[in-house]
Amino acid sequence: MTVAVLAPARPASDRIRRAADRLLARWSMYRVVLAALVVLLTAAAITGATGITPYPPLAILASTAVALAATLGGTWLAAAPLRVRPHPESSLITALLVVCLFFPGLDVRDLGAVAIAGAVAGISKTLLAWRGRHVLNPVAVGAVVVTLTQVSGAAWWIATPPLLPVLLVGGAVVLLRAGTWDTALAVVVVALPGAAVRLAAGGLPLPAAAWTAVASYPVLFFAAFMVSEPLTQAPRRWQRLLVGVLIGALTLIPFQVGPVATSPEVALLVGNAVAFGFGPRRRIRLTVADRRLEDGVLRLTFAPERPVRFRAGQYVELTLPGGRGDGRGSRRVFSAASSPLAPELVVVTRLAEPASSFKRRLAGLRPGDRVAGGALGGDFVAPADDGPQVWFAGGIGITPFAAFADDLVRRGRPADVVLVQVARTPGDLLLAPVLAAAGVRALVVGPAAVEPALPAGWTRVADDLAALDLAALIPDLRARWAGAAGSPAFVRAVRRISRAAGGRRIRTDRFLGA
Repeated sequence: MTVAVLAPARPASDRIRRAADRLLARWSMYRVVLAALVVLLTAAAITGATGITPYPPLAILASTAVALAATLGGTWLAAAPLRVRPHPESSLITALLVVCLFFPGLDVRDLGAVAIAGAVAGISKTLLAWRGRHVLNPVAVGAVVVTLTQVSGAAWWIATPPLLPVLLVGGAVVLLRAGTWDTALAVVVVALPGAAVRLAAGGLPLPAAAWTAVASYPVLFFAAFMVSEPLTQAPRRWQRLLVGVLIGALTLIPFQVGPVATSPEVALLVGNAVAFGFGPRRRIRLTVADRRLEDGVLRLTFAPERPVRFRAGQYVELTLPGGRGDGRGSRRVFSAASSPLAPELVVVTRLAEPASSFKRRLAGLRPGDRVAGGALGGDFVAPADDGPQVWFAGGIGITPFAAFADDLVRRGRPADVVLVQVARTPGDLLLAPVLAAAGVRALVVGPAAVEPALPAGWTRVADDLAALDLAALIPDLRARWAGAAGSPAFVRAVRRISRAAGGRRIRTDRFLGA
């Protein structure tokens, strides 16, 4: 059945968001953070040169030079004996964060504090890591060590009212790319009101206290640029929220142990330790059992050395052996396309052109090759009750739903599922047999060219998502648990058409690309 409805023109705001999504998908997390920090420090230098802020550009420049030399030197010093290949962009970010924490002066004490913090942070990036993941935030470690030496302490000078607009924009972009807004938001929700209340209790009028907490306390910078670091995150959202609340509370609770007192960096280290405790610590060894490439879509089947524990729909982090990482590093996360009950782990990804060097190396894997698996996590999981569901999949966003379907089959559960899949090429239907085997009823959106690849019982219903009349196609839409996986633009479109058809809240999984 084809519904001939003209798609409305996309509003300007939607076009802007789509352009931002495409830009963020091309830029790695490292480069987004690095660019945001460069812009922020450039703004600091300009406001210092014009007298708006009291930080001379020459002092900022000197502090930056010392931080870069110390951080890169510390990183090399720790990595060389262990034959670990450092990530240059990560080290640059660490150095610029050190600059933002310590007062930019030209005297030996100020520059010495920057040098110690940078060197310690660089060393800790290698030594305080577990299977490629930071146990503790390196910059926070460097800041605490400087405090212990009593040479100086973190001043968080970057938190100043004239720089607030730049900080807000840069921080928002970083959180959008990182996807770790939940931890950062929890910190802000706890720490900002707490700081304002504490200032008001000290005699400051409440409006002035609130403004001071927002513009002059380091909460926003701290949350966006340090708490949000992906390599120190807990795997589940409730865990990240708990860690964020803990960090926010610890920035407010007064304590003193020798030279170490209440501070954002101490709170962050405690939160990092708790987050690390939530994460998996057993290495996952995977051997390629099968490889299939069809119409630009790669399917890899891995045989794990021992059973892998996760929930259907969650992701697995893969680290490829040998070779240099690209601008996004040497690791990627992929939604598992198989049930936790399956003896093998399946990963499916699109090989867009031009493919990243990581994707090219991934495509070059052959049966017998070994890959290291890291973090397992994610909150996009099927509801526990196996009730009626509707799944919206955009292209390669079908992968977590394939895991859902495979899990239903292996648990012997009946499927009352309607799948709405956008498939532009037959390659998007590579996992269709898995879903069809579970009894999933599918409504496919895409060109007529995909029809020959549809399993029996699957129906192509429209050329474009905006042309769907969901209320007619799925009359009991509101009674179904709903999930959507795909690009950010796809997820937004699904929310619009589902809301218009009376659908309930949708759980989402956004794919920014790998």
